[in-house]
Amino acid sequence: MTAKEAPGSQDACPLTIPPEPGFVPPKPYPPQAPDLYQSVWYGTAALWTMIDPQGEVWENLPQHDGRFTQKTFWWSDAYPPREEPSPPITVTGRRLDGSGSFEAGGPAGGGFRHDIGSFMLVGIEIPAGCWELTATHGDAELSYVVLVEG
Repeated sequence: MTAKEAPGSQDACPLTIPPEPGFVPPKPYPPQAPDLYQSVWYGTAALWTMIDPQGEVWENLPQHDGRFTQKTFWWSDAYPPREEPSPPITVTGRRLDGSGSFEAGGPAGGGFRHDIGSFMLVGIEIPAGCWELTATHGDAELSYVVLVEG
């Protein structure tokens, strides 16, 4: 997956813009992300997430100790929710507009909603800035760039 320069005030942050046509996850997942989330599927069958079609810009997030908190949702055709209630998934962040990095791992959570199916959930704490997030689950890895506004 490639990142492109996004239009608008975020020009300094190369937000990831999903390709068209977009990724269609395997059944039983819906072919398009539900309208409620105003996002599209992004990734491959091995690991995917939902992102804004214009690029992820996170605003007005809750704060904790000078960092913003956010829940990240991930899916994989290799994720057996009944066998992995705490899935082995890690999310790392690499700051693109300065120095900094983080790693968020276990315990990750799992969940299910009728509209999006079984998912893996990883909470992160992230400072304001331009970040490349990378999730790793088994042999699969997926990255995208997000702007966190403070």
